[in-house]
Amino acid sequence: MAVASAELPDDIESLKAMLAERDHKIATQNNIIRDITNKLTWAEEKYRAMELRYFGRKSEQYSLEEDRQNRLFDEAEAYTDEDAPPVVERISVPAHERKKKGRKPKTDDLPVREEIHELPAEDRRCPCCGEPRLEIGEDRTVEYDLVPAHVVKIVHKRKKYGPCACEAFGGSTAARVIAAPGPAKIVPGSDFTNRSIAFFLTAKYADAIPFYRMEKMLARSGLLVSRAGLCKLAVSVGRVIGDLVAVMNEDLVRSPVLLMDETTVQVLKEGLGPPGKKSYLWAVLGFADGKPIHRFAYHPSRSGSFADTLLAGFSGYLQTDGYPGYSHLAGESRLVLVGCFAHIRRKFVTAWETAGKTGTAKGAIDIIARIYRVEAECRAAFEDKRLGEADFLARRKMALEPIFLQLRSWLMKAMLDVAPQSQLGKAIAYAQEFFDRAIRFVEHPLLRPDTNAVENAIRPFVVGRKNWLFSGSPLGAHASAGFFSLIETAKANGHEPYAYLAYLFDALPLSRTNEEIRALLPYRLDPSSYSGNAE
Repeated sequence: MAVASAELPDDIESLKAMLAERDHKIATQNNIIRDITNKLTWAEEKYRAMELRYFGRKSEQYSLEEDRQNRLFDEAEAYTDEDAPPVVERISVPAHERKKKGRKPKTDDLPVREEIHELPAEDRRCPCCGEPRLEIGEDRTVEYDLVPAHVVKIVHKRKKYGPCACEAFGGSTAARVIAAPGPAKIVPGSDFTNRSIAFFLTAKYADAIPFYRMEKMLARSGLLVSRAGLCKLAVSVGRVIGDLVAVMNEDLVRSPVLLMDETTVQVLKEGLGPPGKKSYLWAVLGFADGKPIHRFAYHPSRSGSFADTLLAGFSGYLQTDGYPGYSHLAGESRLVLVGCFAHIRRKFVTAWETAGKTGTAKGAIDIIARIYRVEAECRAAFEDKRLGEADFLARRKMALEPIFLQLRSWLMKAMLDVAPQSQLGKAIAYAQEFFDRAIRFVEHPLLRPDTNAVENAIRPFVVGRKNWLFSGSPLGAHASAGFFSLIETAKANGHEPYAYLAYLFDALPLSRTNEEIRALLPYRLDPSSYSGNAE
C-alpha cells in the first residue's frame, strides 16, 4: 500500500525504521510465496509420480528419439547457454555382419521323420493312354510337431544271486546273497527318476511354475502327485545339495569382489512374528577365476548383522545400493565399499519424469549416460583381448575422471537452486552421499558402474514370487535359496538349467571326495563335458 509523502516522518531514524519494517514484510511475504510454491511443486510431483506408477512405462531407458521429440518444445531454452561450448561426441561403431532375413531356424538338433505323400495310382494315370505318369521331382515343406509330455513307468529288476554250491564257499565269509545295484538316486527311495526331479525343480525355480500348477499339468499327463509331495521332494533334494552349496560359500569368500542385494519373501510358519511377516532373500554375487557365483540365502530379517554373517572371512570390494544396513561396514578395514550409479540415475529419472520430463535433472542423466558409454567401449576392448587388464584399468580411469569431475560440479551447482524436499533435491542429496563410493568401480576390472548383475539374478525369484506368493516354512525357504544358487550360477556359466540338474543328480550320489563334489560346481564344470541336452 503506497504511503503519502505528507505522512512520512522528517526524522531519518524513523524513515530507516519504516524501511526496515517494509523490508521485513517483503522478506516474510517472499518466504511465504516460496513455501507455497514448493508445496505446489511437491504436490505436482506426487501426482505425476502416482500417474507414472499406474500408467507409465517401467523401463528407465531413454532413447535419442524421445530426446528429439521433447526438444521440439524447448529448443530455445536448450541452446541458449552461451557459456557452454558445443560438444560433439563421437562414438565408434564396431564392424558387424548383416543378419540374413527370413525365418529363424527352430533348432538344429531335432530328430527328423519324413512322410511321403503320393497320389493314388488311379490319379497318376494318363487320361489319354492310361499309362502311369513319370515322377519328375518333389516339393518339400517342413513343420514342427510338439509331442505332449508323457509318463513312462520304469520297472527296475535287480537280479539276485545266491550262494555257490562248492565246498569252499560254505566256509568263506562271502555274502550268501548278492544283488545287482539299482540306479543311483539323488533322493533314495523316491518314486521319481533323477531326470524327473530335475524337471520339477527347473519348472519351479527357472520357469516360475508353482507346484500347485505343476500338480494339474502332471495330472493331464497321467501322473497323480500332490503339491505336498513335490514340496517334500524339493526339501529332500535341498538337504542333499547342502554340501555343494557349502563349497560355493567357500569359493565365494575368496572372491576379490562381491555384490550384494536383498528382496522380500513371505514365509508363513516363520515363528518369529505374525504369520505372513516379511522375510528376506539375500543375494551375493562373487567370482572364482573370473567366473560368476550366485549365492542366495534366506533370513527372517533385513538386519545388517546378517550381512556380517554372509561376509565372514571376506576381504575386498563390496558393491551395494544405498541401503543403510551396509553403512556400518564402512569402518571395516578389510572392506572397500562401492556404490551404484544405477540407483543414483534412477532417482534423477524419477525427478525428471515427475517434473513432466522438463527441468535440470536431464543434465545429470546425460552425464551418467556418458559414464556408461565409456564403460561399454573400454570393456568391449578388454573382453575382446584388445586391452590387457592393466591397460583396461588405466584407460577406463583416465577417460572417466573428467566425467566424474563434471558430475560433481553439476551436483554442487544444482544443489544451490533446488528445494531439498523436492524429488530433484532428494536425488542430488543421494548422489552426493554416495558419490565417492560410486566412482570406486574404476579400481578393479570385475567391478562395473552398478549392481545390475546381482539385481538381474534376483529377478527370476521376483517373477516366481508373483506366482507362488509365499513359502510355507523356513525349511522350504532355505531349500529354495539353495536351488536358486545352483540354477542362477549354472545359467551365468552357460549351462542349460534342466540339463545341468539332470547331470548333477546322476553324478552327485556317486561322488565321494571333496574334489569330485567341487568338479560338479557350475563354474568348474564345462557345459560341453556332458551331453548338455538331457534326454
